[in-house]
Amino acid sequence: MKQDKLFNEIYSIDQSTGFYMIEIALDQYSDIFNEWDPAPFKRRDIDPDLQLYLEGSSEEIPLRHPVELCFTIPPGRRDEKLEAEVQSGLKNSFAFKRYLLKREIGKTNLQILRCIILGFAFLWFGSVFSEQYGERDFLSLMAEALFIGGWVFLWEAVSLFFFTERELFHRYRAYKRWQNAPVFFREVVQS
Repeated sequence: MKQDKLFNEIYSIDQSTGFYMIEIALDQYSDIFNEWDPAPFKRRDIDPDLQLYLEGSSEEIPLRHPVELCFTIPPGRRDEKLEAEVQSGLKNSFAFKRYLLKREIGKTNLQILRCIILGFAFLWFGSVFSEQYGERDFLSLMAEALFIGGWVFLWEAVSLFFFTERELFHRYRAYKRWQNAPVFFREVVQS
């Protein structure tokens, strides 16, 4: 497939797993996490620049392809104990972001439901008003306002469902992908 060939040119594939490798060079392990977050690695938020890089990579590599995170460390700086803490911290950070996105998706779903109920209620009241008071100018205007309001609420529900919900769900799946991605560390090979 032509598109897969493009990914193969941009991203390396781990021959043992077949996963696309997202390679990130580090000077030290703390580069992975937000420098302003004083919490231990296990509870720290990831670095905003790393998050942007991962989001960009996720846009480039379709979600159907598995990925692994491969961090390169300068020679002589590897620390397996610290690597275990970093791996745990990354998984926790991705899990927490998924939790927040799941809550946001729930709120969006509730807002969609409210908009649908209000939209149909406004349309129903508008039709009742127009049937009973269609001859009176002010009440006819009120019926038209209810119709417009009903359609606006329904459009908001459609917009939230097809645009906002889709984006949130895509981000949720991306964080799930990163949370489940194997994390590797290796030293930079000097030539």
